[in-house]
Amino acid sequence: MARARRRSVRLWQTELFVIVIVVAILILSVSLSQGLQLTLSQLGESEQVNNASALASQVGQEFPINVESRARLREQVRQFRLIYGDDVWVYDVDGTVILEASKNGPPESVLDEAFIEGLADNPPFAQMTLRPNGHVVAGKAIYDPNGRRAGVVVIAGPVTQSLAVLDAVRGRLWTTFWVALIVAGMLGLGFAEFIGRRVRRMSRAAAAIADGDFDQRLPTGLVPDEIYELADSYNRMAVTLGETFSALREREQEIAAVVESMGEGVVAFESDGTVRVINPEAILLFELQGRSDEIVGCHVGELTENEDIIDLVDRGLAGTDMSGTTALGDRTALVHTTPIRDESGEPEGAVLLMSDITERMRLEEAQQRFVANASHEMRTPIAALKGLLELLSGGAIEDKNVRDDFLRTMTLEVDRLGRLVGDLLTLAQLEAGNLRLHREPVPVAQLLADIATVMQPLADRTKVKLEVAAPDMSVEADCDRDRITQVLVGFVDNALKHSGVGGTVTLRARPRDGKVVLEVHNEGAGIDPEVVPRLFDRFFRVDESRATPKGTGLGLSIAKEIIEAHESSVEVESRPGQGATFRFELPLAR
Repeated sequence: MARARRRSVRLWQTELFVIVIVVAILILSVSLSQGLQLTLSQLGESEQVNNASALASQVGQEFPINVESRARLREQVRQFRLIYGDDVWVYDVDGTVILEASKNGPPESVLDEAFIEGLADNPPFAQMTLRPNGHVVAGKAIYDPNGRRAGVVVIAGPVTQSLAVLDAVRGRLWTTFWVALIVAGMLGLGFAEFIGRRVRRMSRAAAAIADGDFDQRLPTGLVPDEIYELADSYNRMAVTLGETFSALREREQEIAAVVESMGEGVVAFESDGTVRVINPEAILLFELQGRSDEIVGCHVGELTENEDIIDLVDRGLAGTDMSGTTALGDRTALVHTTPIRDESGEPEGAVLLMSDITERMRLEEAQQRFVANASHEMRTPIAALKGLLELLSGGAIEDKNVRDDFLRTMTLEVDRLGRLVGDLLTLAQLEAGNLRLHREPVPVAQLLADIATVMQPLADRTKVKLEVAAPDMSVEADCDRDRITQVLVGFVDNALKHSGVGGTVTLRARPRDGKVVLEVHNEGAGIDPEVVPRLFDRFFRVDESRATPKGTGLGLSIAKEIIEAHESSVEVESRPGQGATFRFELPLAR
């Protein structure tokens, strides 16, 4: 439902201003009109009383009335009317009209009242009726020359002039009223617009704050105290809120950066089990990379079908800390859920932490396998030595031929055990980074020729052809000559042992993109693709039945570590029945 539009503060202020002005002018106009009417009445009555007193004093000399005095009285009244234009009535003390000179006088009741009040003469009678066809009437007692009350003179005149003055003043007042009303409306509108602009600016500034813009400031000059205080309070509030929200935003960004960069998966859930926050590692563990924009707001049941995780989240939302391990596809994860509690201690959400421990478990398994293999490899020569010693102690030492044969065998087993220990020490040094490389420019062609010379006797014994494809002598590699020789000898040794009679092993090198690529290729039975990832595991042998007892099973592991120490990596290409190629790169010497 649309909100009803309210009237603006500008209109409210204008109307209030105009109403105040109108009421004030009306009160002033009524007061002035009534005061003027009273003043005109008092002036008219006073003037009429003075005129009546003057006429009464003048005609009092003619009393008592006789024929001659009546004529003089009539003349005096005529002269009075010529001067003042008022109607005149002269009464004796009995109320008898002695003389009447009038055209359109007031009602008889007014004349009777004027006679009675005038005869009493305490004070003289005066009455003014300020309305159309109204009169100003005055009555004054007449005293004869002896000071006795002889009659009453009543005069009455129209109020035309007083009405004209009153109407003129009222007209001016109405004109003033309308002018003042217009001026007041314009002033009120201007003042209201002045205040309204500031109020609207405050409203816009408040809306800006609601939208997160705390840089808005309100002017504090040329405004009333109340508006100044409000604007000043707003500006201080905007500064405080801006600083507070900036601090909160920085803290939120820091927390978000920490959560985003964590190596563990983090998922925060609302109390209803919907996702509030999730970081990239958690998205990766759940394998939801293509739905990252849809995850926030979805339920945990839509996030994963893993019952272990759903149960952990439910327990966390119920207020229980839980931990466990679970499988996520081909990964293994350590998961822990912690409830989020409100101020009262009640759970209002939960946080799920997930650590990918796949590699750790693989390393632990490899370590266990390594210990078992190392123990096995050591146990074999030790058991052989122990058996031979027991035989010698049992009397075989007396037979020179048997003794010499046993001693040769014991020497071989001790050498084998020594090589195993040496290889283990070398491997440990490589993994710990304690093995120093003596890098120097090494001519690649000479390196391959030397290796071919060393390995040629083994090639002759196994009836395998050993070939070298080397670049010219100007190509030099930046490497540790002894360690690279150890790697290539091991690769060639394996290639010769796993090549069939009449086969060929090729030792090859070629420059490429600022590096030199070294390869050892044989034409043997090849390696099963499923076995290739395990070739460099410690003590791993492709075919145990073909393994020579002189090997330790650590050669390829050591070769891999040496190559990686040279900031390179080893590649293996092989297909069953098509031989195998071991390849790695070294930087060219500069």
